[in-house]
Amino acid sequence: MSWHWSLVKIQSPILEAQIPIAIRLSLVLLTLSVLAVGCEPKDVRPGLWLSGEEVSSPVENWQFTDEIDEVFIETRPWYGIPHSTTIWCVRVASDLYIGSYGEEKKYWEINILRDPRARIRIESKIYDVTITRLDDEVMYRAVSTAYRRKYDMATVFGKKIPPWSFYRVAQDGHKKPST
Repeated sequence: MSWHWSLVKIQSPILEAQIPIAIRLSLVLLTLSVLAVGCEPKDVRPGLWLSGEEVSSPVENWQFTDEIDEVFIETRPWYGIPHSTTIWCVRVASDLYIGSYGEEKKYWEINILRDPRARIRIESKIYDVTITRLDDEVMYRAVSTAYRRKYDMATVFGKKIPPWSFYRVAQDGHKKPST
């Protein structure tokens, strides 16, 4: 069987109009700007790339996150386009932890299981990090207590607070996430 590909001319006054190169370029730049602004997560809507000032100096103590309710996490799915979302965080001692609730894994958790390297944006600063699941029972209880102290779980979830998984955030100042 032989296929013949041919171009089909669409008869439309809109499509046949000649658009000046300056207007085409402006439209492309406008589209890219809209995409860049619309790529970051907001509330429950996920996003793509995070933007901000990249921090390479090590963070000795994440205490500055105590007053911050949400941070942003950017993970790398198998198909290579970043996935970002908002997430809660707590500090225990000088370490930073993030959590996820419910029985089913969130998309960012699935990505972390495949590749633990990620980026975290706190306010306007971006940190290259490695995320590891917290399996130590003593630390799990400490992080869970810190979460309940920082966030009003009953207001958010009602009487039935779902089970949580917690993850430690370790800064990787020199490593870049996989692409």
